[in-house]
Amino acid sequence: MYLTHVYLTKSLLSKAATVVTFYNRQRELQALTQRWEAPDGQFALLYGRRRVGKTYLLQHFLEKKPHVYFLAAQTSLADNLSQLAQAALSAVPHSGYSVADISTLNSILRFISSASRESRLAVVLDEFQYLLQQDPSLPSQIQAWWDTEGIRSKVFLVLCGSHLGIMDGLGGAQQPLFGRFTFRYKLPPMSYDDIASFYTSSHYTTREKLIAYGVFGGTPRYHALVNPRVDLHKNVCDLILSPLGTLHSEPEVLMSSSQVRDPAPYNAVLLAIAAGCTKFNEIAQRVKSSSSQLSFYLKGLLELEWITRERPFGEASEKRSIYAIADHFLRFWYRFVAVSRSQLELQDVSGVYRTRVQPYLDDYMGRYVFENVCLQYLNKCVPACYNLQILDAGRYWSRDGSAEIDIVADLDDGATLACECKWSSSPIGVNVYYGLMKKLSRLPPPRGTGPVRYALFSAAGFDESMTHTAVKDGVILVSGEDLLDTHNATP
Repeated sequence: MYLTHVYLTKSLLSKAATVVTFYNRQRELQALTQRWEAPDGQFALLYGRRRVGKTYLLQHFLEKKPHVYFLAAQTSLADNLSQLAQAALSAVPHSGYSVADISTLNSILRFISSASRESRLAVVLDEFQYLLQQDPSLPSQIQAWWDTEGIRSKVFLVLCGSHLGIMDGLGGAQQPLFGRFTFRYKLPPMSYDDIASFYTSSHYTTREKLIAYGVFGGTPRYHALVNPRVDLHKNVCDLILSPLGTLHSEPEVLMSSSQVRDPAPYNAVLLAIAAGCTKFNEIAQRVKSSSSQLSFYLKGLLELEWITRERPFGEASEKRSIYAIADHFLRFWYRFVAVSRSQLELQDVSGVYRTRVQPYLDDYMGRYVFENVCLQYLNKCVPACYNLQILDAGRYWSRDGSAEIDIVADLDDGATLACECKWSSSPIGVNVYYGLMKKLSRLPPPRGTGPVRYALFSAAGFDESMTHTAVKDGVILVSGEDLLDTHNATP
């Protein structure tokens, strides 16, 4: 799902807004619909990263429903409340009230609850963190109104925002709104197979659809910009590599909108990680930062969810943790765009793509993207196909570097699932399977001593010998086509 343009005044469903296709998010829509059909007042908290599709989800959900939509701006509280009052009055015409009559948040909320005594009225306060920064007492005001009036009305109040820390903290145990939300959801990026829905009408191959996910990530807004009638590499050049491209400076915009005061050290850390410096000491040496400073920057990036911290599967200690860029688009940008901006300004963009991107794209996909795609597949298809749950899963690497397993998972039947993921250009054979068995034997106990299942993923499929061996040994084989056909996955 995505939103190409947002027009922000009286209604979320502005007539000027571009009509676009809605992809997936069916689970979220169903949950919102259940709350809408409930008999009493509803209070929702919806948050997630920028561009992830929160506004468009709400737009689709509220279509043909009475609603008040307000997008807070980085301006004064008085200006924001005036705009909110105007939006509320537009949604409830002929009320006899004026903006001057409902100039405070409490009076606006009381006006809304009065208007929703008999029938549902949705109220969306988007980018709520901007209001909160102007007046930290707003949650207390909302709590007082909700406890006395809101919960007894038919109001459907939604607090929506993109500052993950602030929005998540609203429901904290020590906060005024603790226990008040009837629906609380952090909207995640789209999965790789949902992203493939953007390209069903394209001529892209399975491999190209997976590359599109690896380049543009799980943010629906970015895929909405792709022209599926044009070759993928041209879309990458036009949208990301070109200095005139819509997404060329996107990470800088995101950094600024996240209110990072000094982006330089954070960018340096991200560049180091994108270049392969994944351990704490490696990053510190690359960016020439002290341990305390680097810890501060890493903590900030973790809170923004721009990076993740990963331990070897089965490892309890944080000492062997490594860092990775969490979003594929950001990873691609810091790996290929940030280090080539001078060339992109002065040289032909297509030429830069041919020399600085294309030769390394398969390594990028195999090293960073394909394993993540395979893990998403397992989390979706193992419960559906085998009636088993994955209790824990991750990548394993030995201390001496002699063994690395792409995915190891503990299943709820006591078995261990070991997986090899190959972003191959030709079908793989039994040597990969036997190599995986050998590596698994090096896992420390208790893993490696119980029942073991094996799964092989290959973007290019499998040769005849591997297919026969898989039938004999019960090995799960998943090709690139299988990855994009999760609805029909079979054991």
